[in-house]
Amino acid sequence: MKNKKGKLLSVYWFAILVIVSVGIVLMVNTFYSNPYDVREIESEIISGKVADCVYYGGKVNSELVNINGGFREDFQDKFLEKCSLNFETEDELEKVAYYTEAEFFTEDDETKSVFFLSGGNKNWKVDCGADLKSENLAKCNEKEFYLRTSADSIYLVKVLSIVGKTSENVK
Repeated sequence: MKNKKGKLLSVYWFAILVIVSVGIVLMVNTFYSNPYDVREIESEIISGKVADCVYYGGKVNSELVNINGGFREDFQDKFLEKCSLNFETEDELEKVAYYTEAEFFTEDDETKSVFFLSGGNKNWKVDCGADLKSENLAKCNEKEFYLRTSADSIYLVKVLSIVGKTSENVK
């Protein structure tokens, strides 16, 4: 009689273990089957990094502005390097999935840019102007702030950062 109860109890115990393990497998599969799309957060981080590179702690980057208050053209040539941004990919056949730019406008005329910095794959910029809400488009982030140079000139800086990576993040 005791042996029958033991067998019956072990069958129920085995059934409970199977149900719990199937439930765990289904929950993990459901959780990890959806891809994470972090492109929007990446573009915000890049915008913040460019803004900090240009103007950090209330001071303009000394490599960006001349003593007399004008912008240095050599900063433009090595913009990504000076801001510690690396947009290169390991696969040389793959196109660069990032683009960033910073435009400087005078306080008086916020329509005409007086200085321009850019780096990355400019082809992604087309996706920012699209009115479509599609996951196959690049994610864009725009940031604006004012900066004051040591010569007391005030500029409006508009930073645009774009992350493509549509093949990695969109399924």
